Amino acid sequence: MEELQKYKAVFDQFDTSGDKKIGKDELKAAMAQMGHHPSDEVIDMAFEELDKDQSGFLNFPEFMEFCQMQPPPDSGAGFRQAFQELDTDGSGYIGVDELREIFKRTGAKISEPMLQKVAAKLGGEDGRISFEEFVSMMQPQ
Repeated sequence: MEELQKYKAVFDQFDTSGDKKIGKDELKAAMAQMGHHPSDEVIDMAFEELDKDQSGFLNFPEFMEFCQMQPPPDSGAGFRQAFQELDTDGSGYIGVDELREIFKRTGAKISEPMLQKVAAKLGGEDGRISFEEFVSMMQPQ
């Protein structure tokens, strides 16, 4: 219950228009406050996946789902260890199958088409995420 109240407080804080919904600009500002600086493309992808009613806004349940998907900001330590744990086949890359497993383990629900988009966006043409790409996406900008 306490966690729900925290999410509601964050939602209300970033619902700057007071209309009980969060637009893309409001979400981007909210993410910045949480130490994340997603690109407009990432915000668009998030809306594509989370805006279930396709209203162009996130209502409270949609916003809460988005917040639960976000990793906490990292101080910079532990990236190599985290990457090695996620690179289960030891290839030096996080592939689509490993990315799928990451989402599964965290309980985040992601459609297969969105998974493919995320892999392509984060890993480039080959859809594989290198250590450098991993660090870049995990560090607040």
